[in-house]
Amino acid sequence: MRQRGVAPEQCLAITFTRRAADEMAQRLARLLPEGARLTVTTFHGLGLQLLRAHGEEIGLADGFRVAGAAERCAALAAALGIPERLAERRLTDLSRCKRTGERPAPGSELATACTAYAAALAERGWVDFDDLVGHAVALLEASPDLVAHYRDRFRWIAIDEYQDIDAQQYHLVRLLAPADGNLCAIGDPDQAIYSFRGADVGFFLRFQEDYPQATTIHLTRNYRSSATIVEAAGQVIAPTSLAVGRACAAVAGAATRLTLHAAATEQAEAEFVVASVERLLGGHTFFSLDSGRSRGGEDHGYGFADFAVLYRTEAVGDAVAAALARSGLPFARRAPVPLAEVPGVAALVAAAAGPDGEGPLADRLRVAARRLATPEAEHALTLLLPVAGPCGDDLDRLRSDLALATELDVPGADRITLLTLHGAKGLEFPVVFIVGCEDGLLPLRWGGNAVDVAEERRLFFVGLTRARERLILTRAKMRSRFGQLRPVEGSPFLREIEERLVDREAPRPVRAPDPQLELTL
Repeated sequence: MRQRGVAPEQCLAITFTRRAADEMAQRLARLLPEGARLTVTTFHGLGLQLLRAHGEEIGLADGFRVAGAAERCAALAAALGIPERLAERRLTDLSRCKRTGERPAPGSELATACTAYAAALAERGWVDFDDLVGHAVALLEASPDLVAHYRDRFRWIAIDEYQDIDAQQYHLVRLLAPADGNLCAIGDPDQAIYSFRGADVGFFLRFQEDYPQATTIHLTRNYRSSATIVEAAGQVIAPTSLAVGRACAAVAGAATRLTLHAAATEQAEAEFVVASVERLLGGHTFFSLDSGRSRGGEDHGYGFADFAVLYRTEAVGDAVAAALARSGLPFARRAPVPLAEVPGVAALVAAAAGPDGEGPLADRLRVAARRLATPEAEHALTLLLPVAGPCGDDLDRLRSDLALATELDVPGADRITLLTLHGAKGLEFPVVFIVGCEDGLLPLRWGGNAVDVAEERRLFFVGLTRARERLILTRAKMRSRFGQLRPVEGSPFLREIEERLVDREAPRPVRAPDPQLELTL
């Protein structure tokens, strides 16, 4: 805008999460006085804007809303007369079809479900999350005049994480940005990890074909992670890297070697995580010092929120959660669950929307939480306040924002974060543990067959690069699988990391407590 005199109203910035969009908007506002006038949103947020403005042109009901997962499942189950568990599986299949552009085979169960589902949504005046993009595409395809209007309005478009787009989002981009348009796509094909959701890295790889006048700029500086982490991650991704001539240098200062630890069992692995956290905190409790789990004197200035424990599947996190709970260390298991689906949120919003409700939503939510007086309401209030603040007293805006945001979009409290590798995308922490670094988990195998190994390698690469200062990789030598304790081998991905970059930490012996002195009379 400064160099070319572009009006901020003609700029559109798109990313994938509400949190990333908010951070981008805040940074732009700090950098440029007029930055607050840019449109910064997600693909689904943009779709919602288009449908709110023009939805009636494709038959959407006035005042339509985005239905929650439970509502959609119940509606499809009722329409088909099937159990809700089966309806959930049908919805997963339907979502993939929408995102990839695949059409169910005529006469198939999925085709029947698709027709019944669309009718059920229309009857209730609902759309689902995928429809926000799909319907926006249909709207523009049906109106060349509308395409021309939005191409004129958004003459400069920037899209972050372009490697993660799906077919629906790709079509929306192509409608908004012609081949000779001003489109900046930013991404890393080695972080393409969402094919199970319908994302296709092929759209990133063909960008130069779609926009032949585009200039390629290689970003070769890493401002997040230490040099050791950057080098190790580069070694892991090298065998199947999609980034031609990949090179990256760390800007960060002092580097600590990675820690590799092989524990006897998953329970021992979890205890190692607890002991390591306590040691880096400088000893969380007197018990940790007395038991020998923490030696003290190693306070690095970390708080609980500086730690994250990542894993491939939710089940792997169970032992870590149990060990943290026993230790008294505060933690939270987080997931990219829509805020509207988090327990307590719907009840709290409904209470705040009662007939006596007026004034700022944040105040109304606080009053409602006190009235409900349940732990769920208090938890929900913590998540809702950051979203409700910008909404003022606009309840409809709050409901729309809840449909677009996930639990991960709201900054957490001062707690250790536990989440999956997929859920960690876009986040960063000073200290990261990746547990379960074993063949069968990384890469994941079902019935002896590995899923896409190249994508699993990219997933591990994403996990490594969530760490800023310290990276601790752990595995168990024996893990419970299908109800039996079985021996497991380390992840083959670990073999790519050169020995000079790692410390192999043996299990720490627990120091026996000092004998108590007896008082005698």
